[in-house]
Amino acid sequence: MTEKTDDNIYWITRREQYECLMSARRMDVIDLLANTGERSVREIARLMGVKPSSLYHHIDLLLDVDLIEISGTRVVNRRQEKLYKAPGSTLKYGLSFDDPLAFTLYSRIGDVQARQSARDLRRGLDTDAVVAHGPTKNTWVFRLVGSPDAKTMAKINHHIEAIAELFWSSAGKDNPIVIMSAIMAPLPRPEDSHQA
Repeated sequence: MTEKTDDNIYWITRREQYECLMSARRMDVIDLLANTGERSVREIARLMGVKPSSLYHHIDLLLDVDLIEISGTRVVNRRQEKLYKAPGSTLKYGLSFDDPLAFTLYSRIGDVQARQSARDLRRGLDTDAVVAHGPTKNTWVFRLVGSPDAKTMAKINHHIEAIAELFWSSAGKDNPIVIMSAIMAPLPRPEDSHQA
């Protein structure tokens, strides 16, 4: 079964792929490759600010579940190094919420993403790339709560998809990398909650 589509979208659909993404380090590797294109382990490590030796295990696991692929080799200082790339420029979670396994996997992925978002914010605030004000602001922290009706929810989803498309279409540009993480879920109404 292939997860690629003609428009270079790669759908993450297999349980072992989700299990592999239960690591912030592996999420960082795949996000970096999807955004910047093919890289060697040495280049990935430099961009992530880690030692190359800390990545080989993660690279092997991502290769095993087809979340990255070897795209070629090159010689640097008379040594051959492998190049890796993401399987598509746009990676999307494709497990249907109708699948009984989806709740557990998306819940766990959400936990990892939330922790990684906090780390990303701390790392980002420690750079000179922060734009805190104005129309090119690239740093936000907020939590939204509302009770949108179906028409408003459709508009919200449309805008979220448009934002995601803007991020995906900016991949590979020579600008600072910006990460945005989003989790949206319905909550029970207070009157529906059972009190202990």
